[in-house]
Amino acid sequence: MSRRKPFTLVEVVVVIVIMVLTGTIAIGAMRTDSTSRLIRSTTNDFRALCSRVRYKAMEMSEDRMVVYVPEERMFYIARPVANQEEALEYEEGFVTLKDSFKWELPKEFELTTDENDPIEVFRFYPDGGASGRWKLNLAFSGKDRVVVIEVAKLTGAVISYERSAGEEQ
Repeated sequence: MSRRKPFTLVEVVVVIVIMVLTGTIAIGAMRTDSTSRLIRSTTNDFRALCSRVRYKAMEMSEDRMVVYVPEERMFYIARPVANQEEALEYEEGFVTLKDSFKWELPKEFELTTDENDPIEVFRFYPDGGASGRWKLNLAFSGKDRVVVIEVAKLTGAVISYERSAGEEQ
C-alpha cells in the first residue's frame, strides 16, 4: 500500500507565490485608469501628434499646423492656404487635412476657446522650428489639474507640465 507524502514547505510557498502574482495581475487589469495615468497618456498622445506634424512639415518642406476644431473636439493636421482662391475659400488661413492624422480630445478633458471656429494651435516649419504662439491648457474635468503644452520656437520640441487650476502661468 502506497502512502502519500505531505506537501513540502517549498511546494506550498510556490503555490502561494503563484496565487499572489495571479491576483495582482488580475486586479491591475480590472482597475480603471487613475487620474495621473490618464493625464500622462493623454499628454503623450498629443505630443506624438505634434511630433508627426513636425516631421510632416520637414518631409514636405512646407509649413504644417496642429488645428483644433471645437465642435468636433478634434485636432487635425492643416496646411497654410496656397493661393488667393484658397484664401477666399478658407477664411481661417489654413486647409484642414481631415484624412490625415487626427486626435480626439478625451471626454475627461476640457479645452475652452472664445469662438467655435477652428483655431491654429501650433505651426511647425520645414527647418524643424515652430511658432510657439500658444500655450494649450488641457483641464481635467472635475479635478483641480491642468496640463500645459507648449512648443519651443527654435527646436520645435513639445514641452508639457502640470499645474493646479488656480495657479498662475
